[in-house]
Amino acid sequence: MDGNLRKIFSKYNPIDCITLLYIFLTTLLLIFGTGRYENTAEHYLVRSGMFIFIWLIVRLEEMFPGRMLRILHQLYPLLFLSYFYPETCYLHSIFPGVLDAGIIRLEVALFGFLPSEAFSRCCPQAWFSELMHFGYFSFYLIILFLVVWYYIKYPLLAGKKVFIFLFSFYIFYLIFIFFPSEGPQYFLPVPEKKVPAGCFFTGLMQKILLFDRPTGAFPSSHIGITWLIMFFFFSDNRKIFCWWLVPAVLLTFATVYIKAHYVVDVIAGFLMVPPLVWSGNKIYDLFFATHTVPGEEPAMIETL
Repeated sequence: MDGNLRKIFSKYNPIDCITLLYIFLTTLLLIFGTGRYENTAEHYLVRSGMFIFIWLIVRLEEMFPGRMLRILHQLYPLLFLSYFYPETCYLHSIFPGVLDAGIIRLEVALFGFLPSEAFSRCCPQAWFSELMHFGYFSFYLIILFLVVWYYIKYPLLAGKKVFIFLFSFYIFYLIFIFFPSEGPQYFLPVPEKKVPAGCFFTGLMQKILLFDRPTGAFPSSHIGITWLIMFFFFSDNRKIFCWWLVPAVLLTFATVYIKAHYVVDVIAGFLMVPPLVWSGNKIYDLFFATHTVPGEEPAMIETL
């Protein structure tokens, strides 16, 4: 029986395991909050669909092995993230209060003013606002580049890198649930949270942010995930790191300019990177070091 169970679970890759663990933990929160949450049926139904989807993709890869299906098997959680993030706002509703007032007091004590309110007021030019909104939009571009580039260039590294990337996202989301903060764009009154108008990227980001929720400002996952990816690039290919350095720096400033985050959120996001990289590597090596991807040759790491 143990041998049969081991054979069954060996078909689930490390990314399946960490995703299933996150679904399990948040399902426990739903159960814990029974009677305090509203409309829980939708969330249980979505989780059922996710379990079925993961089982189905494992079965499909088993029946029709191939590179494209193998890559899809490792990347599907990127779609799940678009559901998990706004759900943190729903799940933290049973925990009283938000951190924003305390963060604002800390920022005023550190700087004498609120940088997220003053930054856009000091730089109201349309071209600067457009540059900042492009920087914020580059968060989606760097994630897309990460998964495509590693699977093409370093296929044997890709699974571990994406595992650490997703593990880090799930840690951020759990923090958002238990220690909620809304961010300046939601917490500040209307005059202070206004952002100067720009052009194309300003309008694009305003449309994207319509799907945002008042959750997850502290620590900044935009900063943590971006600079975690930049660490990957620095470790594996310095040329790629240099290509993405300017967008990453623009994104760092943009999170404050467009009032998505306080400066304290940015600092905390940076500080999250080393423990996330260390713990993600340790967990992967401890539990999944023997996991192999058949049919692919080792890729040579080039550091330029």
